Amino acid sequence: MLKRREFLFAAAGLLSIPGGSLAAAGRKPDVPARAPGEPSLRELIAAARSWGYQLQEYDLSTLEASNVDLLVIDLSIAGPGRDRLTSTVVRRLKRKPDGSRRIVLCYLSIGEAEEYRDYWRKDWIETDAELAEVAPADPTSKADQKGSDRKNKADTPTGRHSPRGGEAHGDASKPGRRVTDKAPVWLSTENESWSGNFAVHYWDPGWQSLIVGRPGCYLERILDAGFDGVYLDRVDAFYEHEDERTDAAEEMVAFVARIAREARARVPGFLIVPQNGEELLTKRGYVGTIDAIAKEDLLYGSPAEGIANSSAQIYNSSRWLSLAQQSSKPVLVIEYLSAPDEIEKARAELAKRGFVATFGPRMLDRISPQATAVKAKSAQ
Repeated sequence: MLKRREFLFAAAGLLSIPGGSLAAAGRKPDVPARAPGEPSLRELIAAARSWGYQLQEYDLSTLEASNVDLLVIDLSIAGPGRDRLTSTVVRRLKRKPDGSRRIVLCYLSIGEAEEYRDYWRKDWIETDAELAEVAPADPTSKADQKGSDRKNKADTPTGRHSPRGGEAHGDASKPGRRVTDKAPVWLSTENESWSGNFAVHYWDPGWQSLIVGRPGCYLERILDAGFDGVYLDRVDAFYEHEDERTDAAEEMVAFVARIAREARARVPGFLIVPQNGEELLTKRGYVGTIDAIAKEDLLYGSPAEGIANSSAQIYNSSRWLSLAQQSSKPVLVIEYLSAPDEIEKARAELAKRGFVATFGPRMLDRISPQATAVKAKSAQ
């Protein structure tokens, strides 16, 4: 697999420009082209019965030829020598082969920083090997240091990045990595399961300014590319901070609401679709902010790949997801399955619950041929 990279652009300098909201940044509101009689974005997503999810190794002709009603992709194309998607490409993807309208959402992680994004600086982290070159430690202190940093080690081979980092299992010999004193205060430790992804204090103004609110922020680039909305990953990061911050969930709700507010100031009706963190649906205002919710591994894969989840786990998640359905907000589910019999079994179960299903590889490096239209039944 090609190493997933986004090139570092001068846009990093733009992030330091003082400023307020995107709407106040001197831009005129973007009103996407809409054919006469064509449904609004909210009407389109409410009517969606199929979707696809791919974040790297694109074959654009395959994506264009797909008949899915909704497509989730990344702003960048994986692989050396390639760049961010252009508005021309996004515009083409908005039309299915029969000419009807397709929703195209852009993946955006707001609960973790990713070292393959163009906001990242290499001097934010250092490895054991780099430290040894500067000042070799005595054997005792080196052993102590390795022990203290074991929690920061990624479990994945160096250089193998998925859209959310490396695979869930890999090379334990990878050098330990830690945040340096040059890193921003909001940056925390590396995700042990996904190489290249780092926890953040998502409530910190410094982190949020990379995502929303300033000229050159990541949301602005998504809007410039003409996407219909954002697909927000790591919304569930609030779980990791609840012990230290009593308002961790409410702070994530406020962050999502800020993204929605800023985006819709430029593009009325811009879609907000969070992934996971379904417990937030119980928080005041959250259901009204979003347009749909996505869920990974509802039936299978948590905690073990390809293994059926417990009935209690499925019940709890489905109960929270039903709060979105009660407000006519669709529920999208992706199961990382490959066996045809398991896929069909899961498809039937998800349709029975009124959820819109897709299936694919966990690395999200291709769109599944199983991502075909499924007529979801009304939730019972």
